[in-house]
Amino acid sequence: MAITVILNGKKEDVKEGMSVSDLLAVKKIRPEVVTVELNDNILEREKYNKIFLKQSDRIELVYYMGGGYAF
Repeated sequence: MAITVILNGKKEDVKEGMSVSDLLAVKKIRPEVVTVELNDNILEREKYNKIFLKQSDRIELVYYMGGGYAF
């Protein structure tokens, strides 16, 4: 069975009982390169496998990019 969540502002169906870790695995995202915000709360990376998605959850995946000056 599937549930609908809001992922980065867009509705998306995901498998019921899916953890945040599962979502990242399905999306092929390494946990160390992203910060996950769930319903306006930043999650601790160590808890990704203990937090399960629910209907209408709002998930934001925030990536940090390194940069510098171009000459």
